[in-house]
Amino acid sequence: MFKRPKGVSDTEPSSSRGSAGASSAHVDPKQTPPDVNPEERDAGNGATRSVTPSYQARKPIVRTLQSTAGSSMSSTPTAANLHVGRGLKLEGKIQSCDSLVIEGDVQATIESGTLTISETGDVRGEATVDAAEINGKFDGTLTVKKCLTINSSGRVTGTVHYGELKVEQGGQVSGEIRAQSADEDAGKPRLASSGKDESKSGDSGQSSSSSRSASMI
Repeated sequence: MFKRPKGVSDTEPSSSRGSAGASSAHVDPKQTPPDVNPEERDAGNGATRSVTPSYQARKPIVRTLQSTAGSSMSSTPTAANLHVGRGLKLEGKIQSCDSLVIEGDVQATIESGTLTISETGDVRGEATVDAAEINGKFDGTLTVKKCLTINSSGRVTGTVHYGELKVEQGGQVSGEIRAQSADEDAGKPRLASSGKDESKSGDSGQSSSSSRSASMI
């Protein structure tokens, strides 16, 4: 009944259908896909958004060093040692010394635990010690509560009181030499004698004890 106008092809319906499909597949630019980042979406819309990072501030680690050296030093008393070197000269008084080593020239009053005089040492004065080893020279009053050792190069002159005496071959000792009794070593007062005979017997007993205590090496 109807005739198709001239110039119209049979493909127009298909093209119209394609255009309709394209129009249906077209996405509205105002509609945002769900997988778009919200920040990018806000930026696209022109809105400004400030993002504050949330974090926990870390406190600096402070390490405290605890030294046990101070406590050990306070609990353990240090020894009082004195060394008079070679070529040195010392005059005066030496007290409360645990160990005294003399290589120089000393003229003093000495109170020490142990006394060591080297071959170059020269001591003059008065010394009261627990133990002594003489390799050099001593001139004066020497009181040794325990053992007095005089080596081959040792020279002792003066008044010598000792608990035990050891003299090496070649060692020399001259003057008043007397061994201390047990009462004198302990610092106990001695009983006073009532008669002259008792004092004489006591003196003879001291001389015999001194001869027994001395020993030659």
